[in-house]
Amino acid sequence: MGMSTVDRVQESVLTSMLRGDLAPGTWLRQDDLAERLGVSKIPVREALQRLAGLGLLRFETNRGAVVPTLTADDAEETYALRRAIEPKLLRRAIPRLSIVELAEAEVALAPSRGRRAARDAMSGTEANWAFHRALYRASGWDRGLAMAEILHAGIAPYVALYTEGLGAAATSASEHAALLDACRAGDVRRAVSLLMAHLDAAADAVVRFLRTED
Repeated sequence: MGMSTVDRVQESVLTSMLRGDLAPGTWLRQDDLAERLGVSKIPVREALQRLAGLGLLRFETNRGAVVPTLTADDAEETYALRRAIEPKLLRRAIPRLSIVELAEAEVALAPSRGRRAARDAMSGTEANWAFHRALYRASGWDRGLAMAEILHAGIAPYVALYTEGLGAAATSASEHAALLDACRAGDVRRAVSLLMAHLDAAADAVVRFLRTED
């Protein structure tokens, strides 16, 4: 069964969020989206309402949907949910990982070794999700993977803040590389430990920064 029009609109907006194309404070105009996607405004509105129900957008009366601004509380919640879901996905996936999935994770991670063109085609936040998705997909938990995608769409601006604004890009890349090595070795305990430390480091830095700004 193919995707419905509403599903297609929702997926398009989610992809834009994962790429970092929709910065906090961006208004999503139903007319513009409908025209760009070649659909009516009715499925666009329904898709935006779905995303608002997931906490990815906020509706304001007579103004439409907007991407929420960054807050310490939102970052804390989203990272907590990632810590609850993603280690379970990784733990189930590692014994089932194929060379294809490991290669996908490496492509998302490495800008060199002959893979620069593929890596550079993705934004930093999009590559971050591509890396994690490749490691989680073999879990076989489709709903869990869908939840992780939603969380990554919501966390994308915080990832950009952490890696670009707070200068942690090299640290994050190093942690990803260590995680990939543990997955290749089939070391479930080490991989899960590295993932938790990776999420904790980002959450602590981002939440601390935003609370200071507040």
